[in-house]
Amino acid sequence: MFRRALIAALLAATPSLAQPVAAPDCTVDGRLADSDELRLDITYRCRATQPLSFRSVEERASSYVHDLKVEQRDGVAEARYRFDLSGFARAVDATSLAVQRGNGVLAILGSWLLEPQGYDRVPTIDIRMTTAPGLVFAAGLPKVGDAWRLSGSPVVTAGYTALGRLTYRELAVPAPGSLRPGEPKAEAVLRVAILDGVGESARADLFDWVERTAQAQSNYWQGFTAKQALLGLVPVTHRRGVGYGRSVPGGGVTVMVEVGTDVDRRRLFGDWVLTHELIHTGMPFIRRGGTWFMEGAATYVEPIIRARAGWKSEEEVWREWVDNMPKGVQAFSSTMANARGQENYWGGATFMLLADVGMRRATNGAKGLEDCLAGVLWSGLDGARRATIAEYAATCDRVTGTTVMSSLVERHFNNAQPVDLAALWKDLGISLVAGRIALDDSAPSARWRKLIVPGTHPLKRVKLPWES
Repeated sequence: MFRRALIAALLAATPSLAQPVAAPDCTVDGRLADSDELRLDITYRCRATQPLSFRSVEERASSYVHDLKVEQRDGVAEARYRFDLSGFARAVDATSLAVQRGNGVLAILGSWLLEPQGYDRVPTIDIRMTTAPGLVFAAGLPKVGDAWRLSGSPVVTAGYTALGRLTYRELAVPAPGSLRPGEPKAEAVLRVAILDGVGESARADLFDWVERTAQAQSNYWQGFTAKQALLGLVPVTHRRGVGYGRSVPGGGVTVMVEVGTDVDRRRLFGDWVLTHELIHTGMPFIRRGGTWFMEGAATYVEPIIRARAGWKSEEEVWREWVDNMPKGVQAFSSTMANARGQENYWGGATFMLLADVGMRRATNGAKGLEDCLAGVLWSGLDGARRATIAEYAATCDRVTGTTVMSSLVERHFNNAQPVDLAALWKDLGISLVAGRIALDDSAPSARWRKLIVPGTHPLKRVKLPWES
């Protein structure tokens, strides 16, 4: 009987009037119920000629898995279990893994979904979730018909899911690359889930903040950073303003950001965290010592995006870099792969400044770092993918028509060549005079410096809410 159910589920994954879609290896039929506590009832069905087992990829979650039963025959493995979602989220109470506010939960997919063991490759899993009235289920995964598809990533590396009673909205954003001249307009979706903890007016302010930040982001990338993404906002009482943020790739693109319960619009738009985390969603996860590369790109680009939106001045951007880039200098001499803490952020940001200047010089001002980042995204190396620094650099070189990125990787990542910040500031015509940034337009590389913050594309200001 369960084999017939699997076949029916697999057929349902392929729309009859659309292009053929590959059938998944597994289907998950879940039900989210709320009887004072959030509970999941899960039925897994997987095609397999080899024996399969199902295990929790999060050790702390295993004790919240109940009544697990596995049967396998006729090439189909079926697993059924219940998961105490509220019990787990309250016990862990960590925004990096699972957290509950009111009767809504933001949790990493692998905290509640068991992973099938026994395949010789990563299986494709289609997830369908039935929710009781008033409950929500959302993920950063792409939709195939009525299913959320996890493909190319194991359960253990998948991102966040939002479940339960929470405030949820799907924002239409420009699809990646769709704002390029001559490109047809297309939409992507940014799914936003806000857990309980703030009032109705504050929730409206948070949605507005997200929408305007996504617009500023789209103007930089000439389209949003992902075809679909989930952003979870978690109110916290132990801080003011915006707190910790985290981006998690894996099948889809997801972001979590903590927000203080005393929501203030000016504090939101004066903060860097959301812009920083959304930049991560436009880049693949860089393996093998690439933390500095990912964090450096987000740290460097974040103030540029906000300046191009009209939220910061050019002087403020350069002052931020002059004050903070010295924190990353040591990373160049001790190999970037060994960078720690602030060295990751500011050593990586200094590297991206070198790349930005180099690309503008090599193309006579026609292209800069934004053309590298956006071009790599459009090529398919998006936030749900994984890549090495060498792979990313090679793609960047191809889309910019230069060898700047790979040359810098060779010098500073492979050979630990130090950087002379004082010489760089002098070359760019940057100095600090009486506590203010002074710009010397007669400096050797002033021509390229003048393109960095405003960019080469027409500026699109994003009005702040009190300016509308």
